[in-house]
Amino acid sequence: MKTNYRLPYWQALKNSKPMLSPVLMEIAIAMVLSDASMMFSGTQALMKIEQGYLQHEFVKHLWSLFSGYCWGDMYNTRINTTKNSPRHGMVKSYWFKTFSHLTFTQVYNLCYQDGAKTILPGTVANYITGLGLAYIVMSDGSLWKGNMLVLHFQGFSKEANEIFSQELNAKLGLHSSVAAYQGKYWIVRFPVSDGAKLRALIEPHMLPMFSYKIPR
Repeated sequence: MKTNYRLPYWQALKNSKPMLSPVLMEIAIAMVLSDASMMFSGTQALMKIEQGYLQHEFVKHLWSLFSGYCWGDMYNTRINTTKNSPRHGMVKSYWFKTFSHLTFTQVYNLCYQDGAKTILPGTVANYITGLGLAYIVMSDGSLWKGNMLVLHFQGFSKEANEIFSQELNAKLGLHSSVAAYQGKYWIVRFPVSDGAKLRALIEPHMLPMFSYKIPR
């Protein structure tokens, strides 16, 4: 029988949950700035994590962090239903949603404006350290030839990327800049000279499966 989480017992249990710890708050913000999405259910926001099947271990890790704010005892799978796809009938992605809670509304207010995800002034400066940067790199980073780390913020404007770059540089002593990528979207790129500092900042927090993204 499917559990009705709208019943008073479950709602009281949900509302008794504390606000996210500073560590989980930073990780949640970092994930929303990269791949996670948010929406409202009732009067409060929730967070949704979804990654392709190759990122199973990443979703499993994120579930272990946020499962205390989710219904159910396991994350979900999405099956590939595309006809003629080599992976038809196989797992396409793994995902989970938190329940709605005041703590996620706080995250929403730091990462959304007029219903759209963006990078607001002060969010990076006040909430992102090497920990959050590591989660952004795991989600949206790539290491280009020559040891240059690049963040692919495809959904953000040039102005939003510049806020991220400038606030991160000022806070962590980095020298990133914003550039156009193939005329399609904007990227944040870090010079090779930032490699050693970036490695020191993010390596302690990176999952082994993403070690190839760490500047050498």
